[in-house]
Amino acid sequence: MLHSSNKGQSNQPGFSRRIGNRWTFALEFEIQADAPRLWNESWGSLWLWVGGHLVGRPYETEMVQIGLDSLNETAGENRASASRILSTCSPSEALQAVMWARYGGQDSVHVKASAVDDEALFPLEVLPRRTGLFFDGWEAILVDEGPIERFVYRRGETDAAEALWPAGTFRDVIGDARREFETLARSIVTGTNRVS
Repeated sequence: MLHSSNKGQSNQPGFSRRIGNRWTFALEFEIQADAPRLWNESWGSLWLWVGGHLVGRPYETEMVQIGLDSLNETAGENRASASRILSTCSPSEALQAVMWARYGGQDSVHVKASAVDDEALFPLEVLPRRTGLFFDGWEAILVDEGPIERFVYRRGETDAAEALWPAGTFRDVIGDARREFETLARSIVTGTNRVS
């Protein structure tokens, strides 16, 4: 889809794609039309759709690869043992436990298995991780629950929300998005881009 971008660095037309189902889980990105020297230095925007809700800051502009690399790192994590630790926690408790384990805080969080090493929970973190400006102010975790995944998220100090979808959905959408981004970004760099 061709459209105008007014996201800061360029007002030239950009190309955008949404991968996945926005009513379940999707990743959407936009690449500015200015061709960089290397495909993985393409600037643009990146955000998620979770149960029809926008997660992220779609008006931020940064190298798209920064956000995609971080999300892909999460997709490749082995979350099995960490997920078992938090499987009986409410969405708020689970999110708070992972954020406290990763970043600390004023109040300790008591997970039922209190003897757990904080680092054991690190694989569950999705946001903020190292996603850059795209998700400033957002927190999210991904917990495996057998045949389903629990995506727990919030912006700032709001109440945690939760979405459930089939196991592997996050990994599949992120993998497809990375491949689509690379194809589109390479075509922009080489000048072979076609609007579809």
